[in-house]
Amino acid sequence: MNEETSFRFLTIPNILSLFRILLIIPIAYYFWYDNLKNVIILILIGIITDYLDGFIARQFNQITEWGKILDPLADKLAIGTMLIVLYLKHQVPLWLVIVVIGRDFAILSTGLFLAKKYRLLPPSNFIGKFTANVLTLMVISYIFNIEIFEIIFTLLGVLCVILSSSSYLGNFLKIQKIRKKSL
Repeated sequence: MNEETSFRFLTIPNILSLFRILLIIPIAYYFWYDNLKNVIILILIGIITDYLDGFIARQFNQITEWGKILDPLADKLAIGTMLIVLYLKHQVPLWLVIVVIGRDFAILSTGLFLAKKYRLLPPSNFIGKFTANVLTLMVISYIFNIEIFEIIFTLLGVLCVILSSSSYLGNFLKIQKIRKKSL
């Protein structure tokens, strides 16, 4: 892929990621007003478009720098927004909201720092993607009040947050060290 292609914005995968970001508003709205039928439909649409944007990007060589930002941003915004709504509805504890959103804020901040200082955009890694999936399942289990899954995915989610935070911190420190040596 050439540099012009990698910085394209209007690709089908990027449009799907933007669509997922826009879906957050009606999902939160319908959940707030206990319309679980619409919540289910919209979550399924979000999951399908999440899968499709990655599949299309890889299959049709449409992986872009914008996509590397938009796809994980859509996940983080959806999970964070729904955790806040769940907290406001007294369905999750504040500490859980702080842990998850704090991790996401730290990842986004270090990513912006690296992009600004080194013109480098570190990609998501496996543990980060796995964590997003576990947190999504955790949020869904709280939305539908499935207590056993709430417990399982909360424990697994917190463990994944710790592991992914450590992984991203390690990558950040490695990049810093490499860049300092090259100066």
